[in-house]
Amino acid sequence: MLRDGTDATGDEGCAWVWGDAEGAGAGERDAADAWKEIHRTLRRIAKRRAALDAEEARWLREAERVQIWRPLGMVNMIDYLERTLGYAPRTAQQRLQVARALETLPVTTEALARGELSFSAVRELARVATPSTEQAWCAHVGGMNLRQIEEAVAGHRPGDLPTDAPDPELTMHEITLRVSGAKYALWRQHRLSLDEEREHRLDDDELVDALCSAPRACEDGEPTGRAKFQIALVVCERCDQGWQEGAGVRVPVDAATVERARCDAQHIGSLDGDAPERARQDMPPSVVRFIWRRDQGRCRVPGCRSALGLEIHHIVHRANGGTHEPSNACLICSSCHDAHHRGALLISGTAPDQLVVLRNADEPAQPVKPEVDNRAHVGAPTSTEKASASRFEQAALRTQARDALVGLGWKSGVAASAVDEALAAGHANAPLEQLIREALRRCPVPRV
Repeated sequence: MLRDGTDATGDEGCAWVWGDAEGAGAGERDAADAWKEIHRTLRRIAKRRAALDAEEARWLREAERVQIWRPLGMVNMIDYLERTLGYAPRTAQQRLQVARALETLPVTTEALARGELSFSAVRELARVATPSTEQAWCAHVGGMNLRQIEEAVAGHRPGDLPTDAPDPELTMHEITLRVSGAKYALWRQHRLSLDEEREHRLDDDELVDALCSAPRACEDGEPTGRAKFQIALVVCERCDQGWQEGAGVRVPVDAATVERARCDAQHIGSLDGDAPERARQDMPPSVVRFIWRRDQGRCRVPGCRSALGLEIHHIVHRANGGTHEPSNACLICSSCHDAHHRGALLISGTAPDQLVVLRNADEPAQPVKPEVDNRAHVGAPTSTEKASASRFEQAALRTQARDALVGLGWKSGVAASAVDEALAAGHANAPLEQLIREALRRCPVPRV
């Protein structure tokens, strides 16, 4: 039987005695109660481990402050943790990130030191907790297991409260692969080629998008005209929230992802009926093939020119009166397309020679002609002649106002139209709160 012991230092629970130390008889505990003792012992071990994690975090900050790796002839702090403490590189990086975060999170640090939270739980909380919100987060996750904490944290950014609605765009999913040496070398070489193609090191999200988009772009190196996306999304009738299905898993996606797919899609209809509906494609295949040839199979965004992951983009959105004419469509890569739909890249004009592309902090060289509708899918100004701020700032204002109306229950199209009407009425330079109020006045009265 396992029983508690006391070591020479007097610390309870630090020594254990195996076997029947007191002999059989009345002193022997009931075997049915053995699990209780084991449970208490394991709980004590977990608390001591958490306390050691809190102490280690404090000393890791000190070690990083004095650059302990330098006098030891090591490369950096990660190298020190690998050689001295035996951590794997990824584990060492996580330990350092948590240690840095805990410097400004006293409540979370105390919870870890007392064993109320494990290191894994603190690692998740450190992603979102700030000095002003950590107490709310610690109270919220009390009694949760690690999986529940991960779900509670998912979709939140630093400074959010546990009661704030999660943002699907912030929810990340982890992919782990184990491959042979030859496939690993092939992976590294292909990643290097993609980095050189895009002229920057791709993050994990961009890398997966580039790898998965390239095979769908064309068959045998030739454009087929077939729509790139086949939409099978579950969309909320109230807020236009979308969920994308993949291999039996339904994953929430943000509005920008849904709008990006709608640029060039083959619709298969409702999945709730008894029989399939006739599929229809937005862009005629002949027009798609023409655009591919005209744009020479490369992204039309200046400075990009990527030939991977190409998609058709409508310059003027269909909801804003755009057509499938080749002059209203261009070929752009998935990264630029995603940036446009998130409001970081503004595309206007006509294809192929009058295309105008603006990035963050860019200023227009000259006013856009009034007859050209330069509205993008996600956020763009409707009046550039009277705007005193940059076009990007005005686009961001429109996006924020639209998202606020969507959060109040209006559909995305209705919210965008109301904001456009408010901007056209002369409120382009108004503060965000005033613009939202003006847009609300132009929203249709909901029917009971």
